[in-house]
Amino acid sequence: VSVLVCLLAAILLLRLKLHKKLVYRLALYQVLSALALALVGTIQVVFVNYDKSPNIYEHMCTIVALLWVYTEWTKLLFTTWVTFHLFCFAVFHKNLKKLEVLYVVTSLLVPVIIAIIPLITQSYGLNPSSGACYIHNNKSSVTKIERLALWECPAMFMLLAMSIAMVVMVIKLARQVSRQRSQYESITDGDQFMKALK
Repeated sequence: VSVLVCLLAAILLLRLKLHKKLVYRLALYQVLSALALALVGTIQVVFVNYDKSPNIYEHMCTIVALLWVYTEWTKLLFTTWVTFHLFCFAVFHKNLKKLEVLYVVTSLLVPVIIAIIPLITQSYGLNPSSGACYIHNNKSSVTKIERLALWECPAMFMLLAMSIAMVVMVIKLARQVSRQRSQYESITDGDQFMKALK
């Protein structure tokens, strides 16, 4: 379902030629990263029979786990950049369109570095509790630290920061709408007063 929804969103965005505007391109990048994550998640179904022939699935599981970490980080970073861009635009009235290259490059390269670390430490494999390929969920302190340091803590921090930014944006926009509405009402009240005098 995610794959189909992401494909539909990307096709509509391109068909309506919305990709010419930065905000829509940022949304497209985010949708494409979600599409990639959904595709990697779909591939995880292959590992249902992992126990029957672990020799065959082991290397493939490592590759899929690496792709999973890479795509989830790519999606998180694109989401963070979209939020940052909209926050700067809504709160500070700054259009940071010159930073598009930075948004894309960091969202594609930083995850490579992060995804390689568990590959070096040989921490990728089938997670018995979930049945998916990821960083091992065994009793080893190394894998627990890797999971915390490479995904859980940074993701929690970034999602919290994005949530705070969203609340600030909503408050700022609500105040702006309220101010404009009160100005409009005072103008219309003044017009009615003038009509009453005539």
